[in-house]
Amino acid sequence: MERRRAHLPPPPQWEDEPQPDDTDGGWLIIYLDVMTLMLCLFVVLLAYSSYSTEEYKALTKTLSNPVAVQGPVEAPIEPRLQRQEQEASIDKPTDVEAKQLQERFRSALLSQGLQESIEVTVSANQVNLQISERILFELGQAELTGEGRDVLVRLVPMLTAASDYTLSIEGHTDPTPIANAQFPSNWELSAQRATGVLRFLLTQGVAASRMRAVGHADTRPLADNATAEGRARNRRVALILQRAEE
Repeated sequence: MERRRAHLPPPPQWEDEPQPDDTDGGWLIIYLDVMTLMLCLFVVLLAYSSYSTEEYKALTKTLSNPVAVQGPVEAPIEPRLQRQEQEASIDKPTDVEAKQLQERFRSALLSQGLQESIEVTVSANQVNLQISERILFELGQAELTGEGRDVLVRLVPMLTAASDYTLSIEGHTDPTPIANAQFPSNWELSAQRATGVLRFLLTQGVAASRMRAVGHADTRPLADNATAEGRARNRRVALILQRAEE
């Protein structure tokens, strides 16, 4: 009788035998996708970035010095900004002279008790003296009063000393209508008042080449014409000293 041999297990596989390769390279595609996305991100960041050539050169020079890199690196201030700050902190010569002239007029008016009647202001390179109508003229008239002549005489030394300034004499009224044979409107009244002051200053030695007379009527008020006080302030003659153009 034939005997059957028992089923034997397959022979073991040794480590030096080649193993089947189950990979198909899919990880490489994912890796390339990630690298492509990172490259796109860097390109976008570079496109939105900006730098100053001067700051880059200054930073390169600082980093090349081994002693300087011990502390924090600070970007230099733009020279143009430095110049602007310096110019802003220094008054122009004409502005300084105008302020000095303003202080001289204020001191002189205070010593003569005229500080309440004549208003002194300064702007840019000009000094403005606002003289109330009640000091110079009667209401609705253009002939200088005795008080008005006296005030102008006391102003002459200061006006003469400011020989580098032109003198614009400007008449102003309130909007109250005036219509008579001498003054058909406030334009004629304001112009004749300015001319009267100019002619008087001529007799006191102020050079004609420096002066001009202008009438503005009620077109340039200083205060509200709705009140009596405002209208009284608007009735005035302005002596405007302005630095002559060089």
